[in-house]
Amino acid sequence: MMRSVFLSLCLAGVIFGQQPGAPRPRGRFGHAQPLPGGPMSERRLANQLNLDAVQQNKVHTAIEEARVAQQGMDQKVFDLRAQLTAAIKAGNEGNIDRISQDIGSLHQQQTAIHAKTLAKIYGALNADQQARFERMMGRDLGVPRARRGPNPAFGAQPRQQ
Repeated sequence: MMRSVFLSLCLAGVIFGQQPGAPRPRGRFGHAQPLPGGPMSERRLANQLNLDAVQQNKVHTAIEEARVAQQGMDQKVFDLRAQLTAAIKAGNEGNIDRISQDIGSLHQQQTAIHAKTLAKIYGALNADQQARFERMMGRDLGVPRARRGPNPAFGAQPRQQ
């Protein structure tokens, strides 16, 4: 019993003692925004959409261009959040407004880069691939799927109006 408590404390110390990396930008609902090459990685797209060599090259180019465009942005957001923390502690409302706008501007740039990358990928696909990519893209962007209504298998009844 004592040994397991000791091991748990040691493990917790190792986990919490590590330096965190730069945080990923947060999306609309506080979830980390996907980075190009993350959930929509080249390999995943190639496999799920049966991309030919030309399409794979276009996808690779689009993702690499996005990586270059976003280079250093995560560190800028990380630094701005540290500045925002200091402004909060100091009660400096002017700096809070300025830093918040700077963070918002960086998030806007990241969102635009991501959307443009998706547009380039979408443009490289045929009609069938585009239909499948739309479902993937909706999940990637956090677009809620249409609900089909209550599931009768679970005894749910439609609402009476």
